[in-house]
Amino acid sequence: MTGPADPSATPSRLRWLREQVFGPRGRAALARALGVSPSTYNYYEKGRQPPSDLLARAAEVTGADLTWLLTGRGVAFPERPTAGGDRALSHSAEEAFARFAGCLPDVPTAPAARTALRSLLLGIEEAAPSPDHLWQPAVFAPTPTAIPLLGRTAAGLSASWDAWFTGNAQEDVLETLLASIESVAASRRPALVAAPDPQVEATRPADPTAELIQLAVPTPDGVTEFLNMPGLGHVEPGTFALRVDGESMAPRIRDGDIVVSRRGAKPLPGHTAIVKQRGRIGVTVKLWRPEGNRVHLIPIHESYDPDVLPVRQVVWACRVLWLVRL
Repeated sequence: MTGPADPSATPSRLRWLREQVFGPRGRAALARALGVSPSTYNYYEKGRQPPSDLLARAAEVTGADLTWLLTGRGVAFPERPTAGGDRALSHSAEEAFARFAGCLPDVPTAPAARTALRSLLLGIEEAAPSPDHLWQPAVFAPTPTAIPLLGRTAAGLSASWDAWFTGNAQEDVLETLLASIESVAASRRPALVAAPDPQVEATRPADPTAELIQLAVPTPDGVTEFLNMPGLGHVEPGTFALRVDGESMAPRIRDGDIVVSRRGAKPLPGHTAIVKQRGRIGVTVKLWRPEGNRVHLIPIHESYDPDVLPVRQVVWACRVLWLVRL
C-alpha cells in the first residue's frame, strides 16, 4: 500500500490514510485521536498544509510511515501485511475502535495496540454479519425536522455548548445551523422514537420512525450527525440530541441510544434529564429529583449509586423529550 506519492500532496495522503485506517466516515474519529476539532481537521484534508506535529501524531495513530506522510517517498505501511489491508471497518466497529483508541495512554506500545485491535475487529466482522447494511448512501438536505446530534453524554461533545446554552444564545440557533450547510453527501439509517419515561408514553408521536444521518463532511461547527424525526413536525429552536454513553439508565435507556432535548425544557421531578454539573466535563443523563436546595440524580441500573449535589452545582438541566433507538 503506497497511496499518493506526490510530495506536494500531503493533504491527499492524509485523506487517503484516514480512509484506510478509520474508514470513509472516520474524519471525526481521526480528529479526536489527533486532538483537534473535526472542522479543523477537515481543512487539512481540503488542502491546508498540516503542521508537522499533527502529521507526527497521525503517523503514530495510524501506524503509517512518517517519511512517506511528509514526503511521499516509500510506502505508507512498510511492515503492514497487504492481505486484507484495504478493508474498512463498519460504522459500529469504527465507533468501538475510536472509543478504545481514545482511552489508550500515551505510551510507545499504543500504535501497536491500535493496529492489533483493528485486526481483531476486522476478523470479528468477517465471522459475523454486520448491522451496517442498514446504512444507505443519501444526500442530506436540511429540513425543519432535522436535529443536530452534538456528541455523547459522558465523553465531552463534538460541538460548542456556548452556541446552545449561554444566556445570550440566539433563539434561532437550529435554523442558523441548518442554513449554514447545503445538500451534502451522507448516509442514512432507520431508527425508532419512544418516550423516555413511562409517565409520558402516551405522547409518543403517531409516526415513531426516525433516521440517523451521518454527513460525509462536518459542518463548520463540527456537527457530523443529524436526526430526522418527521413525526414531530417542525422542530422547535434549540432542539438537540446526544448519544448515551454507559449503562447507568439501563434497561430503560441503553448504551448507544440517542436522547433528544431542547434548550429551555425544564426538568420535571421523577423524569429523565440531561444535566451539566459545574466543574465536570461533559454531561450526564439521570432521573431528576429536586429536594430543597439539593438535587438527586438517580440512575436506574442498580449497580450505580445516586448522586446528590447542591442546586448551585447545576450549570443547566434539560428534560429529555424523546428516546431514539437504532
